[in-house]
Amino acid sequence: MSVTMKCRHCQQSMGVIHDEERVYDLLGQQPLALDIVQLNDDGEVFVQLVCEHCEDILTQNPNLFENDTFIH
Repeated sequence: MSVTMKCRHCQQSMGVIHDEERVYDLLGQQPLALDIVQLNDDGEVFVQLVCEHCEDILTQNPNLFENDTFIH
């Protein structure tokens, strides 16, 4: 099964990895053990990361780290 990576703030797609086990090896956790790994109703796996653009915004505005997301 493939894993889709997307930004947790702007929802921009960051790519797809077709080896689900490799993703969990890279994360160092079991499936769904981290809050960044999500399953939708269709069984698709998503990993929520932070894209470079949002990382730049967070770096410039550290108070935004208090929020789960800052783009509404």
